Amino acid sequence: MLLRAAIAFLAVLAAADASAGGTGATALSPVPSEHASPPTLVLNSLNGDQYTLADFAGKVLLVNFWATWCAPCIKELPSMQAARSRLAGEPFEVIAVNVGEDPAEVKNFLDRLDTALDYLILLDENMVTTKKWKVRVLPTTYIVDAQGQARYVAMGERDFGAAEIVSMIRALAQTQASASDG
Repeated sequence: MLLRAAIAFLAVLAAADASAGGTGATALSPVPSEHASPPTLVLNSLNGDQYTLADFAGKVLLVNFWATWCAPCIKELPSMQAARSRLAGEPFEVIAVNVGEDPAEVKNFLDRLDTALDYLILLDENMVTTKKWKVRVLPTTYIVDAQGQARYVAMGERDFGAAEIVSMIRALAQTQASASDG
């Protein structure tokens, strides 16, 4: 419970930081090389299917940690859908990891959204994965390259559909496409 309260407090701070910066479309920060290998991720989807990072090998992956009670998280969910749509046909995928909530609660929330999300929602009910990934603020998002290395991180709300961020993701995806062509 204390961890949840701390994450909620940090989400409020992140929202204040993002709103102070304007649009929230601030570029992503590079992940230091000593933290480039992300921890394991083995989680179930809303329909009970289990996924790991290996399921997305060869694709650039946006891994977002969020909660239904986190206003900045909710604001950026449609922008991740916009990024997925803009990068359709490229080796790119989005997964949104819900932090610490009941599957029924998450499903009810998603059913009420104005924007339909067609990316994968995973559940970290006991917050083990969230802790392993050292998520301290919601939302937190990692961009993992096609070789499974974390390349960028965003703590706080971002507009993932913004041209600057889509360009950064596209550059990683094109690097993967060039490597597999050669």
